Amino acid sequence: MSEENYFKNIYLSQKNKLFRFGFYFLKDEEEAKDATQEALIKIWDKRADWESVENPEAWGMQIVKNICLDRLRKKKTVQKHQDSLKLEKTFGQDPGTISLWQDQWKIMQEVMEQLSEKQKTVFILREVEGNSYQEIAETLEISEAQVKSDLFRSRKFLKASMQKINDHGIKKTRTTA
Repeated sequence: MSEENYFKNIYLSQKNKLFRFGFYFLKDEEEAKDATQEALIKIWDKRADWESVENPEAWGMQIVKNICLDRLRKKKTVQKHQDSLKLEKTFGQDPGTISLWQDQWKIMQEVMEQLSEKQKTVFILREVEGNSYQEIAETLEISEAQVKSDLFRSRKFLKASMQKINDHGIKKTRTTA
């Protein structure tokens, strides 16, 4: 198989997944497109290394992750992510419900910024992308036990933070009648 065909079949075929992964880091569609393009160029430029790559998908994801982190560091915007969830209006959903979900998503994104980069990455790969523990472990080059641990901690933190925010800091007590 020629290099061009191998590139198209293995790497170019996963460009949408690479884009979504980059988007969750960068929170900007154009930036994510640029990062994806940069990653594909980097993959092409490193075609001499393709034979030594055990998991091409994980390797591509790692390249996108590194590019995104570099972009975030250069711009010093790690703490300034802001993007609103664009929900398409669907039949049966009133504007109030859509607005509530948009608000909750914005809050969730802000809370996620408090996670470590590794915990955030594990959470996105598992909960958003639907990757298996093994795939995440290979992508991040960590053990499956570490993936499970990071995922548990991120879920626990996110749940507690969202509950506290949604309860407005008011501790609910049971009343007996």
